[in-house]
Amino acid sequence: MKEIKVYSQIQQLKAQGFKKEPVAKLLHMSKNTVRKYWDMTPDEYVARAEVIRKSHTLAQYEPVILKWLYEYPSISSAQIHDWLLEHYKIKTAERTTRRLVELLRETHKIKKASIPRSYEAVDELPMGHQMQVDFGQKHIRTPDGQYVKVHFVGFVLSHSRYKWGCFKDKPFTSGELVQSLYGCFEYMGGKPRELVFDQDSIVSANENYGDIMFTYEFEQFKQAEKIDVYLCRKADPESKGKVESVVKFIKINFLQNRFYMGLDLLNQSFEAWLERTGNAKVHGTTKKVPAKVFLLEQEHLKPVLPTKISMCEESITRSVRKDNTVLYLSNRYSVPQGTFGKKEDVVLRIDGEKLVVEQVYGDYIIAEHTISTEKGKLIKLPAHRKDYEQSAHRHLDNLCEVLGHEYHDYFETMRTLKPRYFKDQSQLVMELVRQHEVNLVRESIDYCRSLEIYSATDLRDTVIYLKGKKCEDNLPEVAPVIKTLTNPKAAAVITQKRSIKQYERVGGLS
Repeated sequence: MKEIKVYSQIQQLKAQGFKKEPVAKLLHMSKNTVRKYWDMTPDEYVARAEVIRKSHTLAQYEPVILKWLYEYPSISSAQIHDWLLEHYKIKTAERTTRRLVELLRETHKIKKASIPRSYEAVDELPMGHQMQVDFGQKHIRTPDGQYVKVHFVGFVLSHSRYKWGCFKDKPFTSGELVQSLYGCFEYMGGKPRELVFDQDSIVSANENYGDIMFTYEFEQFKQAEKIDVYLCRKADPESKGKVESVVKFIKINFLQNRFYMGLDLLNQSFEAWLERTGNAKVHGTTKKVPAKVFLLEQEHLKPVLPTKISMCEESITRSVRKDNTVLYLSNRYSVPQGTFGKKEDVVLRIDGEKLVVEQVYGDYIIAEHTISTEKGKLIKLPAHRKDYEQSAHRHLDNLCEVLGHEYHDYFETMRTLKPRYFKDQSQLVMELVRQHEVNLVRESIDYCRSLEIYSATDLRDTVIYLKGKKCEDNLPEVAPVIKTLTNPKAAAVITQKRSIKQYERVGGLS
């Protein structure tokens, strides 16, 4: 557990002669943590851990958890947490369960058993049948001591183990993958019947229980070349082990300790490496030279057919942002209002100096922009802007229809003075109409217009004032009631009269 590791590290550094403050800096922890474990003996630590374990919120479930661990050594803490939720309705966090399971495994020496995967040797595939494809990346040094990350895609024919690949200084896009595929077919003089990939986002846009939706560019390529595509299951690299070995081979034998002198030189050096090493060494499994076997397999490759669509044309799949724009080269390009939500993805196609935004799997053009050479700009077509004027006129017409066209000038002035808030103002006026009599609202508008008041909130106050005034005017006049004294003793009371000088003395005036 983490606490045991921390305690052990602190004690090791203490034994080496370090002080508390340097230990805290070396282990990136607070001084209080170091101080807590500094003078603690192993026996004290064990006793403390036992107290913590017994006071654990899940302590009452320890026998059950131990039973599960003994019966199912491969069970995960996440599954144990789920079972506790199912059977005991616990309220603790999953992290709490995980810590307790780790502590119980360590205390009772219950190692987590792994279920070994069963492997089976497969027969060699026929010549020209399959090619496996995978991606890799690696940091390599430049002559000035800096490091750059290079990305590459590797191809290998499953029968002959004949390889090819190419490098870029940024991650591959779907369009660039297609270009690389055509480069590989040209290098090998033909194409296989099947391609094997990972479920990578530049190949497949979505997968749902075997129903695969490929990216726009790759679907075009697949249909144009009439080639089968096999996608491995997620997190299952062993199903395409041949190309996994190729990626590892490229990293270790070609890229390791190589200086980066530019992409062009890197790709040229790679093709030279393929000729002298990559395809010239005896393969460890087949015990044959890939280049020699390829001479026979090449005859079984299918020719690359001409396509109606230029697959080397740069096209990119992009998601529509919630502000109805798409990103391209650090700029935002607009699409019509309402595109976000209807279409998750669109395709960007470069046509000369134009950026064409198209519908995925269709010929419908959504928008067309001139590509900007600047960065961080919003390029927006006039047709893609919200028509605020049209919306304002619609609200104005609704008000006039309810209250009368004679009030058009009043509401037009309100719109001119507060164009940004006219929608809210008009909604407030309509609310007054729903809550009060129309004639009262009209009378209030006349009153406000006479005082040149053009505000819906002031109009609301006027409506409330006039309504209250009308209620007061409608109240009947009631004569005041004067109650006379009915008690004869009270009526006969005579108050005592005092001289004014007595009051002056009390007030301190005399």
